[in-house]
Amino acid sequence: MKPWFKTLKASVLLALSIALLLLVACGPSATATPVPATSQAPTSTTAPGAPTAAPQATQPPGAGLTGSPKVAPSFSEYWNPPPGFYGEPVDGGTLRVNYEDPLEHANVWGAFTGATVRLRGVTHNRILAESPYDPNRLVPNLARGWTTEPDATGVTFFFHDGITWHNGETFTCEDARFTIQTWLTSEGITASAMKATLGFVDLDTTECLDDNTLKVGFTGANAAALLAFTTRGAVIFNKAWFEAGGEEAMFQDLSVGTGPYVWDSGQTVGIDEQHFVRNENYFKGDGALPYLDEVVIFGILDESAQQAAMLAHQTDWHWVRNFGQYDAYVKHDQINTVIRATRGHHTLWLNRNNPPFDNVRVRQAIIMGMDRAAGIAVLQEGFGSAGFMMVPGSAWELDRSLGCAVPGWCIADDMDAQRAEAKGILEEEGFDFDKTYLFTVESDAQVVARATFMQEQLRLLGVKTDFDLVETVAYRQQTSTGTWGDFLPRNDTMPADDPFLGMGHYFNSASVTNNHWCPCENRDDIQIKMDDLLTQAGVTVDPVQRKAISDEAQLFAMEQYWKFPIYWEQEAVSFWPEVRGYFHHPQPSGSHTNFEQMWIDPSHKDDKGFSGQTTGVPGGIN
Repeated sequence: MKPWFKTLKASVLLALSIALLLLVACGPSATATPVPATSQAPTSTTAPGAPTAAPQATQPPGAGLTGSPKVAPSFSEYWNPPPGFYGEPVDGGTLRVNYEDPLEHANVWGAFTGATVRLRGVTHNRILAESPYDPNRLVPNLARGWTTEPDATGVTFFFHDGITWHNGETFTCEDARFTIQTWLTSEGITASAMKATLGFVDLDTTECLDDNTLKVGFTGANAAALLAFTTRGAVIFNKAWFEAGGEEAMFQDLSVGTGPYVWDSGQTVGIDEQHFVRNENYFKGDGALPYLDEVVIFGILDESAQQAAMLAHQTDWHWVRNFGQYDAYVKHDQINTVIRATRGHHTLWLNRNNPPFDNVRVRQAIIMGMDRAAGIAVLQEGFGSAGFMMVPGSAWELDRSLGCAVPGWCIADDMDAQRAEAKGILEEEGFDFDKTYLFTVESDAQVVARATFMQEQLRLLGVKTDFDLVETVAYRQQTSTGTWGDFLPRNDTMPADDPFLGMGHYFNSASVTNNHWCPCENRDDIQIKMDDLLTQAGVTVDPVQRKAISDEAQLFAMEQYWKFPIYWEQEAVSFWPEVRGYFHHPQPSGSHTNFEQMWIDPSHKDDKGFSGQTTGVPGGIN
């Protein structure tokens, strides 16, 4: 098997500078080499934010005039499945998706989870999308085109004509405007997952110019605005449907969307097998999309059951959960496997609302006691990176010399000595070694295994802990309301490779995810400074200045020891040979959440010769 971790190349999303706001939210690629536990992931050698030549959209007649977007690529310009690998698209067939979480509810707006993205992704659309074949390019979704203000203080979206909701009603601009209003005000929902992400939007200057045109004003210049409208929770819903059903409908009803697939009748949310059928009235490509007749999503919590279902060909496509599954699929003669760097990372959060973890030196000592090298070796079989706050290998990655200057953040040359130093700090701070502290752990085999490793690391420091093992629904309620214990181990994902959107998701006081590290009722000076740095990262357009602000924000967060990624992992997807059109996309809200670009070609169902394949699949390593 080719040593993929030596040759991995990551596509990187950079700042949206003024020059690139016309079309893309990207910059140059940077080489990312995930490393064994004995060394540190290298930093990018690419100048941060240095723009590359972006593919330009065809300018329609009258571009820039009222009613005519400056950027409006035609469907044929941006919809280009790779025929060299997959052949030409075929209509029909069923795709069975092997998903790792229970499909408990669909409230992607007020109680965001990965499962809500899976359920809403196939039935709904965002205003913009990242190209399924080029992660460095923004393309139309509900909007057929857009015009940005020259000073990056606003954008006008022009929606496709003839978009209909699955109940037959006409989509209008007011649906999108009302969705944005709900995201920002949280009116009618528990807690908006989008409030922090779109905090730059000024509702007073956001209005519908007509039924197909939405003008969105910003509170100031913003470099990440367009990218924000592609993120995971940024799906648009039907205003009348919400006003009639409220948040209960968001939890339980998938019947009213605009997406490529329609929720099959007679189903109930909460059942871990959900069926979605082709939307015959889909607005993209004059009926070309989607290709499939049906998508079936299975929520399979047990990792052994996931693997058994995939190997028995009871499912067709699986987002791989561990390297045991990875090895089994790579050895299979028919299953394609593709792998690349990910934004996923396993994190230890410390609750600074609970003494003694309100003491930064105590938090520092705890982090210094975490053996990252052992974590990568034991939990990732050596396939992981010991990065900092932003994605290893991206243009936002902190320079190693800066990051390693913060105690505990780089792999220790002598872990025993570092652990002894950490224990000494705890003793100096009067840490109570006789007390038992609480680990809040989701009842998930993978999370439990990883939490057990961290519990052992704490034991080596002399810190006693007990697990509070919480079922998934209750666990997510605790993490969203900040009612968890002292330690919170969890799988996290960087939602966008951008400092404003990425770090803001976790550290902005307006974000519901803020409760992972501090369920604090009032902002203190530390939170105020973090918010200010994130705001600067959003409003600063110059990419070099943004990189400097990003570095400062990362260092400040690292010095607070709120959130500590034990490692940044790799991700793999496996699929049977008749599954075509998949592109291994680095973005967690990428094309794999709606499956509109994928098809089934029965003529390939007996294809063989894929044993050991980890290269060549579009979007993977090469």
